[in-house]
Amino acid sequence: MMYPRLKLLHKLLDKDGAIFISIDDNEQANLKLMMNEIFGGGNFVANFIWKKATESQNDPKYVSISQEYIYSDAKNKNNFKLNNLVLPEKTVK
Repeated sequence: MMYPRLKLLHKLLDKDGAIFISIDDNEQANLKLMMNEIFGGGNFVANFIWKKATESQNDPKYVSISQEYIYSDAKNKNNFKLNNLVLPEKTVK
């Protein structure tokens, strides 16, 4: 279901565009393979890890998952520029 949408999004991106996709543990490996096929492995920008919970969720059956992944690929990495992100002082502390 994701593959045709990623193909379409790749066509719609500008020459200096990039895509950022948030995904959990269950499908992150499949997404990475699809993105490599569609965008090309050389256009991989980064795998950001987003901490979605500040405390563990002590589930007695499973391991607590407190993060998600944000995969990013550029249409053409040579044309892509990631601007600096200014973090608030509170976040830096």
